[in-house]
Amino acid sequence: MNNLNNLDCLCKVLNCHGFEAEVFADKDLVAKRIFKMVRGHSVGYGGSMTLRSLGIIDKLGDYAGRVFSHLPGGAGEDERNALTADFYLTSANAVSMDGQIVNIDGTGNRVSATCFGPRRIIYVIGKNKVVNDLDDALAWAKYAAVRLAKYYKRKTPCVKTGKCENCFSPDSICSITTIHRKKPSGIDVSVFLVDEELGI
Repeated sequence: MNNLNNLDCLCKVLNCHGFEAEVFADKDLVAKRIFKMVRGHSVGYGGSMTLRSLGIIDKLGDYAGRVFSHLPGGAGEDERNALTADFYLTSANAVSMDGQIVNIDGTGNRVSATCFGPRRIIYVIGKNKVVNDLDDALAWAKYAAVRLAKYYKRKTPCVKTGKCENCFSPDSICSITTIHRKKPSGIDVSVFLVDEELGI
């Protein structure tokens, strides 16, 4: 089964779980779709290598009414406003073929926005983050957290060893893990699956 068939199968599963899932051939198509959706609306977004790889962060202001960012470790007004924006843009650390979306977060602002607050969530998920089952998704999320800790130059054991050490370091970015097995009540959630490798 090729990657596109995998994404089509996952898309059907996610739709059955209440998400509004779609498959996109490339990141440019996703960017155009997002700009069209958010035009005139307030938008929040979290720290996401996937969103940066789309090239949309610096252009959001040309389309959205107001833009609020969740900076890594931030807990100011922008972060709080992002939680109640019309749209919230994010990615996932992993998603399993049975439709479970996994994220690990340090502060909690990014994952909390995917649970309650914004009117609509948009996940952008590259094919590199699609795995077989929940166990694989949790393992991949931890692997991604190690890479992110290195990227942000955190002083954690995993940066030295290259694998999760289940630490409680003050610099840990693994405070909270969320598993979305279905769409949360009261929020519209789009999941855009992209047939490209995006983010970490």
